[in-house]
Amino acid sequence: MHRFSDVPDRPTRQCPACFRTLVVDEANFHKDSLCADGFTRKCADCRNEAARVAYRLEAPERARRIRERRAERRTYFESTGRYEAA
Repeated sequence: MHRFSDVPDRPTRQCPACFRTLVVDEANFHKDSLCADGFTRKCADCRNEAARVAYRLEAPERARRIRERRAERRTYFESTGRYEAA
């Protein structure tokens, strides 16, 4: 007879993206207070990879917005006389 027979097994979940079955905890799944058990459906590795891909895809758009904002600020400060180009 096992000494700890009354201790339940840790809950597991299959990630719908990679189909791995993992223990549901902070190491394998991100926390999400909107989910019933407090963890996301997809595993942390899949979510991290999706975020990396999205970040790379929107890099040109992000760079364009930064260039436009810099140009706007430069024009504004030049018009107010508070900006002197080096």
